[in-house]
Amino acid sequence: MDIEVLNRQVLSHPVVNGSRVTRTREAIIASALALAETGDVAPIVRDIAKIAGVSARTVFQHFADTAELYVAVLERVLAADFGDMPGPGAALPLDGRVQLVVDRGAHRYERLLPMWTFVATLQRRSQPAADMVAQVYAANQANLARWFDRELAGLPAEQRVRALNALALALAPESWVVLRERLGLTVERARDELRFVMVAALTAGAPRR
Repeated sequence: MDIEVLNRQVLSHPVVNGSRVTRTREAIIASALALAETGDVAPIVRDIAKIAGVSARTVFQHFADTAELYVAVLERVLAADFGDMPGPGAALPLDGRVQLVVDRGAHRYERLLPMWTFVATLQRRSQPAADMVAQVYAANQANLARWFDRELAGLPAEQRVRALNALALALAPESWVVLRERLGLTVERARDELRFVMVAALTAGAPRR
């Protein structure tokens, strides 16, 4: 573990202003996040404390256990990468909206890729983490229904549900992991595949003109 590199990563997650207690807590979260971003599935307190410049005892003064700390890290990740996402604009044609949504998703998921195992493991072990991720997925599906309501409204009822499920699947972080790590696609090729799936889902059941 290169402490200097990790210290630079911590500095990329600036600690908010506030009381000393708040600043220390934020430094601990930022340090654990920096470790998770290197692919560490379960950062240990000793390493987190060293990067944050505190003692292991101080870490446990702020968090009951590592599970609570990991959930705080996940909350930080989701707030930064899956927070409010403005719609692509109804005036854009379908291809333009798909392009914008895919590009935004790819940017977020590429940032998440190094720590995906941490996220996936945590949500299996922690119900609060699983609930947090489920809320993000539900919000994502609701956003897709709103952004592509014009196309979805033109589909038969059963096809509309299937199309929305296909959109949600395409824009799930797991799909990006499969495209990039399991299939070994480049970022641009992975984007192309997502665009293809989304357009196909929205047009496959559309009435012929």
